[in-house]
Amino acid sequence: MNDRKKVVIIGSNFAGLSCAMNLSSQYAVTVIDASASFEFLPNIHELLSGVKSAGLLRLPRARILHRLGHQFVQDTVSGIDAEGGSVRTASGENFDFDACVVAVGGVNNTYGLPGVENFALPFKSVDDCARIRERLEKLAGAGEGMSLVVVGGGLEGVEALGEILRAYRHIPDLTVHLVEGGNTLLPGGAAALSSEILRKCQPYPVTFHLGDRVKAVTKTRVRLVSGKSLKSDLTLWTGGAAPSPLLYESGLATSTDTWAAVEPSLQSQVFDNLFVIGDAAELPTSVSKQAYHALDMGSHAATNVKRFLVHSPLKPFKSGPDISLISLGDIDTYLVLGQRVFAGPALAPAKELIFQANMARLDPPVRMPAALELHARYWQGIRELTVPLFWPPSALKRLANLRMVA
Repeated sequence: MNDRKKVVIIGSNFAGLSCAMNLSSQYAVTVIDASASFEFLPNIHELLSGVKSAGLLRLPRARILHRLGHQFVQDTVSGIDAEGGSVRTASGENFDFDACVVAVGGVNNTYGLPGVENFALPFKSVDDCARIRERLEKLAGAGEGMSLVVVGGGLEGVEALGEILRAYRHIPDLTVHLVEGGNTLLPGGAAALSSEILRKCQPYPVTFHLGDRVKAVTKTRVRLVSGKSLKSDLTLWTGGAAPSPLLYESGLATSTDTWAAVEPSLQSQVFDNLFVIGDAAELPTSVSKQAYHALDMGSHAATNVKRFLVHSPLKPFKSGPDISLISLGDIDTYLVLGQRVFAGPALAPAKELIFQANMARLDPPVRMPAALELHARYWQGIRELTVPLFWPPSALKRLANLRMVA
């Protein structure tokens, strides 16, 4: 007789997968996700320049989870019955649970603006960025110049801009507009970093529209609240994330535009047998929506799930310090430690190392398929990122230029 406690995890990117990896096979763990592949989202901007290819940013969820002794179900969750302890999927299946972990992330936030859904390309997944790359290559190949609009000056928008400049800044008649509703880039961060990025972009055909917002998007134009009309052959939408509808539909959130409120333990404030982690969780003390926080939340949720199942007191989640590595293509890389910022091309290999190390940790090369994929990721990183840093030899002078920005 199988008397293992049942745990269902909804969503398996950073937070959900981390939770599953910290639950042993003594629990009957079922992980449900609509996609077959884990995606390393912090590096999807590199698809725009071709530094990364789509396949190398993905890992097969089934392979990872089966190695852990867990069940993977590729399906969409349509509802959670917390009181009945059951999850139902779009295909009509039901999965019972003693504890459920919700790690659904967010969805593209269009703010209901006219034309965004039809004419702006989202920037939320590997497929999204691969599609943008295809459009960029087609425009570049036409030889008629191109006018691009990046909406959003947060992390995604800045890194997308950097990759566009990496690959296309030498194209004649290139024009790039970046629109950000705040008065600085990377809102909430160090003001000096915004000024530094603006300065670094001065030699290039980039126009920043700070303190302005999008009013509507058409096939060939982006219209701003200020009255400006920007010609656009391609509009990238990095305007942020909205809560998954599942949160409100399942009673975890109070409205369609709010995240799921959780206790310091990551336990839902509504249902004791539900834990919410990653971007979907709204903690009493806010935590930035970063991959490393999601990994930590997944690990902590696994600990508290185990404690919940044996009626032990739950432990509060304590987030680590905010640390970010932000790339502006091959122009510069920034290390952000709270309000302190360091910059220099020498930081670029650190960002690649984080990618390589995390992919290997999530999918250890203990069997041939994983080992071959690690080999391919490693050599593409060497070819596309490391070699350009050291060649020609004159480039070595740039590596020594590590400086404090703020």
